[in-house]
Amino acid sequence: MKNTIIIDVDTDREQPILLGKGPETKPPTTREEGAKMLMDDIACVTDALINLVHIVDQNQYGDKQVLIDKIKEQFDEYLSTPTTENNEKSE
Repeated sequence: MKNTIIIDVDTDREQPILLGKGPETKPPTTREEGAKMLMDDIACVTDALINLVHIVDQNQYGDKQVLIDKIKEQFDEYLSTPTTENNEKSE
């Protein structure tokens, strides 16, 4: 399976994280196709994050348990933060 996901991070922008798909990706035509595409994207990004943690651990740049604990903290914070209708964090 080929899945191109573009993650553009620029903390100097008003919207610091932009997500996109490669130009060869056909946009979904139904809600179900959109949901499947996003679930596949989440799975792929999760695998990429695990791979990054593995690289850090293998090269002894950091401890994978410490990194995983920090990642879990960020997810827990996200889950406990109320969201607005458009899924942005409320202030």
